[in-house]
Amino acid sequence: MGKKVISGSLMAAVFLIGSVIPAAAGVSIVNKDLGGQKLKVKLFGFSQITAQSGNGLASSATDKRDGLRFGADRVRLGYKLSMNKVFSKLQIDFVKSDGTHKQGQLSNVIKDADVGYKFNKTFSVKVGEFKTPVGMDFNTSGAKLDITKRGMEKALVLERSLGAMLSGRKIGGIFGYDIGIFNPATRASKVVDNASSNKIYGVAGHDYAYAVRGMADWQSLHAELSYGVSEEAAGDSYAVGTADKDYSVWDVAASYKLDVMTLKGEYIAGSNIKGVNNSDESVWYLHAGYRFLPMLEGVIRHYQAHYSPVTGVSTDLGNTYLGLNIFLNPKVKHAARIQLNYVIASGDDGFGGTYGGITKGYMNNVILAQFQLAF
Repeated sequence: MGKKVISGSLMAAVFLIGSVIPAAAGVSIVNKDLGGQKLKVKLFGFSQITAQSGNGLASSATDKRDGLRFGADRVRLGYKLSMNKVFSKLQIDFVKSDGTHKQGQLSNVIKDADVGYKFNKTFSVKVGEFKTPVGMDFNTSGAKLDITKRGMEKALVLERSLGAMLSGRKIGGIFGYDIGIFNPATRASKVVDNASSNKIYGVAGHDYAYAVRGMADWQSLHAELSYGVSEEAAGDSYAVGTADKDYSVWDVAASYKLDVMTLKGEYIAGSNIKGVNNSDESVWYLHAGYRFLPMLEGVIRHYQAHYSPVTGVSTDLGNTYLGLNIFLNPKVKHAARIQLNYVIASGDDGFGGTYGGITKGYMNNVILAQFQLAF
């Protein structure tokens, strides 16, 4: 009954906001003065409808999902508010309309819900539910990804979490940082063992997640280094021993962008996955994109994952994305686009679904397509 009520409310919100969007798309709305202060409101949203062929993520030989099928990666609406030095953001995703939530987090339908204060043009602080500052590609907007999917490295980040973060930007014109403290990263279900109700995992107020990121921007070059920890990743019902560790992750990344060319690379390594001592995994990728026409960009990206279990054989998996991005509005390339990807699976143990790690890589070759409209 509860889920039906939630779904009905979300559908009502879709129709209500949808009736306003045509007049407001791409436009900042300024409300009346509030005690001499102007509250600025900006609406945003995007839909990503997908088509896929191939059974790259099959979990068993009896899975029949190997033909053409349709779906959606993201269907989102939100707003950004600002009043003098105070700001706020709300973003909801209707793909997550079941209303479930992880311990210490808001409902999964809420992607971002934060409020903050800008001390000046350099320093700011915010509190709420938002992305933890680990991972370059993870901290790129879902509407601006170079390929149809977030890649294999996303399984190792700390995801979004409720917390507080102090940020600095353009220090000396080049440097920036983020320092955050959060509730345990229970939304990162692949790195925190929250599958069983009898485990007391990551309790807010008892356990914490921490993350720090430093970055530098010089002309067309961006580089960053980040580190994060989520305590009690295995759950404190375990006896002290093999599975009682904090999950930790570090990431290094860089990108170089010119008018028509994009080069990127990233390496991420996670230790003590789900709190299991010495259960480790790493992922790296290299990316190149070239916009050979205003409407057309060719991309190639290769992912390589390595999983080292506590016992047993280490396994490897590679995914190579060959892609074409079609920008239907070349002046605002992410406003309307079509992305086409062919993913080639490789690796010593990649075929047949035998890779032992937690990353969401494709085990077999697949064809992916996505049509996005955003404002």
